Formats: sequence, structure tokens, C-alpha cells
Amino acid sequence: MLELVRGYATACLDGAELSSSIATVAVDLGALSRLLVSSDALREVVTDGSIPAASRAAVADDLFRGKLVPEALDPFIFAVMSERAPELPKTLERLLEMAEIESARVAAGRSPGAEPPTGRSGGYERLRGYGERVFELQPSTSAVDEIEDELFRLARIADGSAAFRQALADSGAPIERRLAVLADLLGGRVTPPTALLASYVLRAGRSRDVVGALDYLVEIAASERGRRIADVRAAVALGEGERGRMTSALSRMMRRQVELRVRLDPTLLGGVRITVGDTVIDGTVRHRLEQLRESLLVRA
Repeated sequence: MLELVRGYATACLDGAELSSSIATVAVDLGALSRLLVSSDALREVVTDGSIPAASRAAVADDLFRGKLVPEALDPFIFAVMSERAPELPKTLERLLEMAEIESARVAAGRSPGAEPPTGRSGGYERLRGYGERVFELQPSTSAVDEIEDELFRLARIADGSAAFRQALADSGAPIERRLAVLADLLGGRVTPPTALLASYVLRAGRSRDVVGALDYLVEIAASERGRRIADVRAAVALGEGERGRMTSALSRMMRRQVELRVRLDPTLLGGVRITVGDTVIDGTVRHRLEQLRESLLVRA
């Protein structure tokens, strides 16, 4: 399983623990794992690398959304988008194992422990996956901005205090003690998502590089804004109903609340061109005419 997926799944399990639904996550992932074994049709779809990952993920979402709790379904869909298609059955088994271990830990009343050891690049991939989940749950760009500001300030505090960095990096101290040191510093003065991200820096094995890890999360937060703003170029003004339907559709596609910024561009002749981060959706008349022109040139 990719460290990116592990980080994302851990964030989902942490969320399930907070909502007291972690036992249900384990049950749902178990049911999904058994179904993947018993259903040839489902297994063929999700493990067929010739089908685009987004299409395979959309099939899984259509089949199981509302039937499985989000903290079980979302890491599987994230794995479909991230892992090599043939690896998905093994990844699902690993997700189930993680959920069962965490469910047993919560039932026993134990606090979260450190993640299994990994290298620098693996630790940063875990952070990226964990951050992906935390940020996609934020309701607006302003909420993301607040987390970014808090992470930046925390990184500067850590950068200016050698004693604090040493306390967090003390490998001889249990992870629980180091998390307590961090909690004392935060003192309830940051939002819960920021506290989760900062704590995961220690759990993911980046306590010796806490400043670099926090700055990395700041970069992720900055890039998140680009994935939330939909730059819409339209040939004519959009009505409120059109804006609402477009916002809903883009938010589902991007797995986070998207905000529209609409600009009129009569040169498009008709339709809209939407850019959200690296995703471009061109449904303009000009684009269709250019495609037709290219097709005619090829035939000629």
C-alpha cells in the first residue's frame, strides 16, 4: 500500500474515532473486501488498468455511496485513484487490517500510537495523504486559509525553540509524552484540524524534522486553494440555477466544496471553459469547432 494511501486512510480512521464510528468502518471494509472477492464483475472493473482511474472510482462511488460509511468508502476510492489497479485487492485487505487494529485500540481505551517506521519520502507521503483528507473536509477556502496561517505560526515557533524541537524529537520518550508536549504548546489555541495535522507530524515519524514537515503542510494548504476555486469562462451570464448545479457537480468531482469565479468571454461563442487546479473542462463552442477543424484536416 502506498504511504500516500496510508496517510489518507489514517485520517479517515481518526475521523471515525472522533465520531465513534470506527467499529462500523471495520465492518463496512470487511463487507467490501468480501464483495471484491465474490463478485467477478466488480473485481474486473476496479482492477482493470485499461479503464481510467477516475471512471473506476466513479463506479465504486455510485455503487456504494450511502451504503457504506464515508470513512470506509472514501479511503477505498482514494486508493482506486492512487494505487496501481492490480494492487487494489491487497490494498483493501490492508485498509481492513488498519481499521480492525484501530477499532481494537479504541475499544481498549488506548491512545493512537506512532506509525510504522518509514524513510523521509515515505513520511512526507503520509503527511500528504493525511492532509488531503483533512483539507477536503473543510467547508470553505477561508477555513483552509486559517489552517495554513496556524501551521505557519507553529512552524516558526518550533523553528525558534531548540528546546521544543528536542522535546518532540526525543526518541527515548513515548509518543504519548511527545504528543502531550505538543498539546501543551497548542493549548487549544488552534482549530481542531490544525491540531490533528500537527499531531500527525509526530505520529508519521517526522518529529526530528518538525519544522520542515509543518512547512510542507503549509505548502499543501496553499495548493489546496487552487483545487477549490473553479475559474469559469462563459460566453454568456450564468443564472443562479446554472451556478448552483455547476457548483454541486464540481464539488462532487473534486471531493471538496468548490467556489465559482465566473468571467464573461464572448470569444468562446457559447458554452463554458472550467479550470479547477490541474483539471480543465472545455465545453465551449470554439473548442468543438477547433476539434471539428482538426478532424477534417486529418481526413483530408
